[in-house]
This record gives sequence, C-alpha cells and structure tokens, in this order.
Amino acid sequence: MREFFMPQNNKVGLIQFTILTTVSMTDGIIMLPTMVATVGAISIYAWIETIICVMILAYAFAKCGAYSKKSGGYAEYAFGRSGNFIANFTYAIALMIANVGIAISVVAYSSAFFDVELSPADAAFLAGVVMIMTTAANFWGTRMTVKLGFTAMMCKLIPAAIMSICGLYFFDPQIFHAAWNPHHYTAVRAIGAANSFTLWAFLGLESACSNMDRVENPRKNVPVAVLSATIIIGIFSIIYTTVIQGIVPNSVLSVSNAPFGDAFAYMYGPVAGRIVTAFMIFGCAGALIAWQFTLGELLRESAGEGYFPEIFGKVTKDGVPVKGMIVMVLIQLIMIFFTISPTMVKQFDVLIQLATVDNLVPYVLAMAALDIMQKEAGHNERTTRLAAVIGGAYSMYATYQCGMDAVTAGMMTVLLGYMIYGVYAGQKPYTGHL
Repeated sequence: MREFFMPQNNKVGLIQFTILTTVSMTDGIIMLPTMVATVGAISIYAWIETIICVMILAYAFAKCGAYSKKSGGYAEYAFGRSGNFIANFTYAIALMIANVGIAISVVAYSSAFFDVELSPADAAFLAGVVMIMTTAANFWGTRMTVKLGFTAMMCKLIPAAIMSICGLYFFDPQIFHAAWNPHHYTAVRAIGAANSFTLWAFLGLESACSNMDRVENPRKNVPVAVLSATIIIGIFSIIYTTVIQGIVPNSVLSVSNAPFGDAFAYMYGPVAGRIVTAFMIFGCAGALIAWQFTLGELLRESAGEGYFPEIFGKVTKDGVPVKGMIVMVLIQLIMIFFTISPTMVKQFDVLIQLATVDNLVPYVLAMAALDIMQKEAGHNERTTRLAAVIGGAYSMYATYQCGMDAVTAGMMTVLLGYMIYGVYAGQKPYTGHL
C-alpha cells in the first residue's frame, strides 16, 4: 500500500522512505498474535530466523531495483516474457488470496465485537459480503481510497504500539512461561511451524524496491531503508506478539478471533477490548479497500501488457477498472468458499499458507534473475550473487514449510499460469512496458 502515500513529483529522502517502507509492511499484524500462539512463544526463534533471511531478501530486491532497466519485470531477464507472466500471474493470485484473508479478519473481529458464534458457512458468506462492499467502494475513484488506506493503517498501528509499550506493565511471566512450548516442539520444528506466520509480517517488501526513481540517491538509500524497515518491523512484531503472549493465556489466544481486542480486555476491561476491536474492524476493512484497489491496478496494468484479458484493462471515466474488479471479486468469492474451514482461525491459516506460496514464486524467479541483471548492468559483485542464492534458497524453504497442500495448490497455480500463457497471453503482441 506504500504507493498510495509515495509523492509522485518530489523525491523522498532516506528517513521518509524508511518510514513509508515500514508502514507498507503492517498489514499482517491483525491476526498474527493468534497464529503465533498456535505454535507457542517458542516461535521467537522463527522470528529471529525470518528477520535474518528477509534482510538478505530485502538486500537482493534492492539490488534488483537498482539494476533492472526493463519495465516488464525482474523475471524477464532470466526467463523471458513467459517467466515474467508467471511472476505477474502468481503475484496477482497471491494478492487475491491475501485479500480474502483480510476479509476473514474483518468477519472474525466483527464476530468478537458482537459476541456471536458463526458457522463456517455463515463466516464465508459474510466474508463474501465484505469482499463485495470493499471492492464497490473503489468504483468512484481513488481519493477516498487513499484516505481510507491511511486511516486504516493508523487504526491498526496505534493499538499495536500501545500494546508494545503499555502491555509490559501487565506482562505475567507465568502466563508467558506456560505459553512457551505447549506442543513440545524442538527448536527446529518450531521454526518450521511458525515460519509462514512470521514471513507473513514482511510480505510486500519487494514492492519497496520497484520505484527507485522516486528516492534520492536510490543506490545507497533504498537498500538502507529496506533493511532498516525490515529490522523495525521484526523487532516491533516480536515485542507485541511476545507481550500479548504474556497477557492472554495461550489456550484463549490460540483460538481468538480478535487477539488485540482480547488483550486489551485483559488489560483494561471489556469496554477497552470492544473499542480496540472496533478499531481493528475499521482497520481491516479500510486496508482491504486499498488492497482491492492495488489488485485492480495490477490487473489493469498486466492487461495492458497483454497478459490478462482486455476486460481487466477497461476503465471508467474516473479511471477505475470496474469491470475487471467485478471479475476479480467473483474469483475471490470462489476462493472464500473453497477454503471454508471449521473455524475462522483455521481458514485464515489456510489462506496465509496459500498466499505465501504463490507470493514466493516471484521471489524465486527474481533471485534467479539477479545475477544476470547485475552483469547486464556492468557489475559482478559476489555479495549480490550470494544474496540471490541465499534469498532463493530461503524462498524455497519457506515454500516447503507452508505444507504439502499449499505447495500442491501453488504448483497448480503455476501450471494454470503456463496454460493461460500458452493459450492466451503468449500470442499477444509485446508492448515492452506496463
């Protein structure tokens, strides 16, 4: 969502770009305490591992942004137009799935706010209603989308920041100790079990490197900003998830539909819990409006490239791809009902795994292309090559840790993408730019 707040005319400096990049990686915080609690506080090992590996990925993506001269995408350097299509296709699918996950978060927090139990079918239906409403909110232009996106971020960040500071006063070492390793995992097993959740907090880091021309001294400032943002998000995530695990008993937290609301209820009483839950509902809904806009724009641009059907590229007089968004939300409604699970926490878990796998496909393609990029740009740095290899290896490891069901679904997505490319996109003329 960073692109909503990036100035279009004036270049930004290191500090401003670091703030923008940090804010762009805050959409995963809503249900994260619950997901981490399903593993236990021992997941702190996964946080450490993820931060280190994501920093390497961030450095590699910064290099991609510095060396890339093709508007088609990073994968094009190594895999041609078909590779770039697969990167765009899987990234679009990942965003669709991630947005469905946000819709489930809205329903989960709403069920906690109104204190109602929802059947899986009811939860799926309401998530579908949320998807339709948040998509329709974009039909009248981008001005309101920008405002809602920014307000939504604040609604999520403020409670998390308060929790990170004030929650320390309510932290109970005994509750935290009981939550340390409820499933008796080894450290290695715990890292693997929590990896997809901890990585979820950083997804979107690649987009920070896609607009080098908007940053002052980009070759120096972009890597520093992205690495700094990664560290900030990592430390912030460790603090608020750890603090909540020392406030809310793990048996409650691991099945909570509104972890931040429950934590504030334990700290300051039910009224405070309901207020924070309301903030999170608005935060989720506002973020979903903005991300549906982002997804619609991605599909519109890809349609202009000839990758997707022309319907995704048609816009109204206000510049909004309404018809494409309608098709997009119909696909997302199918995704909702295909991922129905016994609980909303479980459905959110399934969606995280699926979105992560599909999001990691472009990561691997970009890492594989980085060495070619740097050589075409007249560089031959061992550090860059090593970062690409480690980043690619970690992406494959993270994919494996999402589980065989998610990996199988991801593979089917890639195969479907190649079929679409061969039947449709590969026969379209290449425009050379998005």
